[in-house]
Amino acid sequence: MSQFSKVGSQEQQLKWAWIWFRKLAQFHSRAENAAWQYTADDVIAYLRSRRDQGVPAWKRMRIIEGLMDFRHHVQQQSVDELRPLQRKMREIIAIERVRDQGPCVIDDAPGRIDPREPDAVQALRKAVRAEGLQFSTEKAYVKKLKAFMAERHLSCLADFDSITDRDVEDHLSTMAVDGNVAASTQNQAFHALLKFFTLVLKRDLGRIEAIRANKGNFIPTVLDEQEVIGGMRGVYRVIALLLYGCGMRISEALSLRVKDLDFANRQIEIRDSKFEKSRLVPMPDSLVADLQRWADSRRVLHEHDLSEGTSSVYLPYALSRKYPEAHRDLKWQFLFASPRLARDPRTGRLHRHHLHRDSFAQRLRQAVIGSGLMKRITSHTFRHCFASHHLWAGTNIREIQRLLGHADLKTTEIYTHVRNPNAEAPLSPLDRLSQTKRKVIEQKEMAA
Repeated sequence: MSQFSKVGSQEQQLKWAWIWFRKLAQFHSRAENAAWQYTADDVIAYLRSRRDQGVPAWKRMRIIEGLMDFRHHVQQQSVDELRPLQRKMREIIAIERVRDQGPCVIDDAPGRIDPREPDAVQALRKAVRAEGLQFSTEKAYVKKLKAFMAERHLSCLADFDSITDRDVEDHLSTMAVDGNVAASTQNQAFHALLKFFTLVLKRDLGRIEAIRANKGNFIPTVLDEQEVIGGMRGVYRVIALLLYGCGMRISEALSLRVKDLDFANRQIEIRDSKFEKSRLVPMPDSLVADLQRWADSRRVLHEHDLSEGTSSVYLPYALSRKYPEAHRDLKWQFLFASPRLARDPRTGRLHRHHLHRDSFAQRLRQAVIGSGLMKRITSHTFRHCFASHHLWAGTNIREIQRLLGHADLKTTEIYTHVRNPNAEAPLSPLDRLSQTKRKVIEQKEMAA
C-alpha cells in the first residue's frame, strides 16, 4: 500500500495516479510526459478550477493523493512540496463538513410530539412529560414501548384492549431468555410498560412473574488520586475536575449555566439534576481559578454572539415566555458552550447550546488510551472516585449522600463495598504460607 493513500491496491492507486496526472497535464495544456515536473502552484491552479466546478474538498483530496502517488512511485522523487497542500485540504474538509452539517439539533430537549407516531406512543410521551421525567427517560421508555408493540403486532391504543399483564410477563421473559439482555435493560422495559399501563391505560399491571435477567452485585471502578485527571486538556480537563471535585454527573456538569457559579460563597448550584432536584455543592478551592478563567472566556464568546446577533440559549419550561430577554442574558448562558449553534426542536430557533456529552466521552477515551490504563473508565467513574475517596477520608456517609444527590441511602452504600487500598487488609493465606516458609529457611540457616 502507498504511504500517501489508503484507497485500494497499489495497482488501483497507480491507475488513479496516472488519471490525475493526465488531467493535470490537459488542464495546463502539457504533453502527457511522465518526466514533467509539475509544481505545487500547478496543482493549486487545477484544484481551484475543480473547486469552482463544485467538486467537494474530499474529492479534491483524492487529486492531491493521486499526484503524490505519481510523484513518489512513477517519478520516484520527493513529495515534500505537495505535503502542505495535503495538510491545508484536511482543514478545508473539516470546515466543509461542519458547514454542510449546518446547525446541530438540541437532543436533550423534547421537541413537539410527532402526530405521525402511533397514538399510544404520543400518549406515553404526554404522560411522561406531565410527570416531569427527563427527556432521556422519555426516549428510553418510548423505545421499549415500540419494541413491545412490534412484538405483539400492535398499532394503536385500541389494540391494547386485549393486552394483559400476562403479555407483559411473556415479553420480559423473552427478553431474558432469547434476548439475553442485561438486567438493567429488562428492568427499563418493565418500568416503561408500567408507566404506560398506569398513566395511559389507567390499569393496574398486576403482579409480574417474569423470568428475570441476572443482575450481579455492582462494585464501581475507582481510580487512584494520581490517575484521576491525567491526560485531559483544556475545557475537558475543567469538566473532569468538576466531576471529580464535586461528584457531578456529566449531564449536570454540561448543564451548568454561568449564574450557577457562586464565587463569593464558594459553592455551585446543580439544577438540572436527576428527578429535577437541585442541590448545592462546595466549589473546590483548587478549581476556583480554572472556573473563573473559563467564566471570563465565556463572557468574551457571549459578547461576540451579541455583536453577531446570534446570542441565544435554550431555556426550559416556560421561562422564555416569562422572561422574553433572558435567552440573551449572560447569566443564563451555558458555561461549557458548544462551538456550533444548535436548533431547538420545539421552536426551530438557533441557540448556543452546551457541549455534547459524546465529545467529552471521546476525549476521555483518548486520554485513557494514552495513559495506558486498562480499567473501564467513563465520565461516571469520576463520580465514583469522589464518593469513594470521601468515604476513605472519613466523611459521614449521610453527607456523601447529600453531595451526590441520592434519594436513597442504599444507593450511596455501594461505595462501602469498594476496598480502600490505604486500609490494612487481612493477610492472604498465600502470603502467610510464604512467610512461614521463609521463617523455616531462616531457622535452618541459623541452626547450620
